[in-house]
Amino acid sequence: MGKYYIMANNHLTQWHRAYIKNAYRELEQGTTRKQLDALNIKATGKNVLDVGCGPGNHLVILSKHSPKLLVGVDIDERFLTIGRSRMGKLIRPSSTKPSLINASLPTLPFADKSFDLVTCFLVMPHVPDDKEALSELARVLKIGGTLAISGHGLGFPLRYLKRFRIKPLQMYLASIIYRLTGKKIIRNTLQNDKKICRILKNIGLTVDVLRHNKRVLGCVSTYWIGATKMDTKSETNPKATQ
Repeated sequence: MGKYYIMANNHLTQWHRAYIKNAYRELEQGTTRKQLDALNIKATGKNVLDVGCGPGNHLVILSKHSPKLLVGVDIDERFLTIGRSRMGKLIRPSSTKPSLINASLPTLPFADKSFDLVTCFLVMPHVPDDKEALSELARVLKIGGTLAISGHGLGFPLRYLKRFRIKPLQMYLASIIYRLTGKKIIRNTLQNDKKICRILKNIGLTVDVLRHNKRVLGCVSTYWIGATKMDTKSETNPKATQ
């Protein structure tokens, strides 16, 4: 692991380093735990999947719940390598050890209805298609299971106008193009959380929790959603429950 950790660390961009630093700062400050608690997430004895796990800060907290199975996936192998090293030092021997896999939306390498809990935080702004990504998350979720997601609203870039300069304009441009064409030509789009909730409803999930951590000029900065997968067959065929 030491050799691969050094290789991954040497290939980290400035963005990677800032992201990892912020993720573990939030973990240390208790922000990560508060995010999970706000969505009433319970992982004890469950099969749990964290999609877009990054360096693993959410997995550290989820491991303490003693889930039956804990899996993290991310598209960036550098995050996974750093995560394996960092989590190895933070997760107690008595806690559930997570497995890390290189994978991404919209195609996850798992069978239908494999997990009781699926988390996917701050990934939605980057997926090619919202409905396709959410449908894939729902596919691997068991009936009655929980999907917890988060993303950025229109107020998010307003917090960073001075720091990022052009980046907020790119995010707004990406969002406008997506709304007009239905295509994410530029990634890191901003989303209307109500639209995300409508998609969830259309694919068979019921929204239980909708929270906004902050508003800027009246616009949502970041949204957090917890939803339950319903048995749509039973709903469309009343005789199935008789």
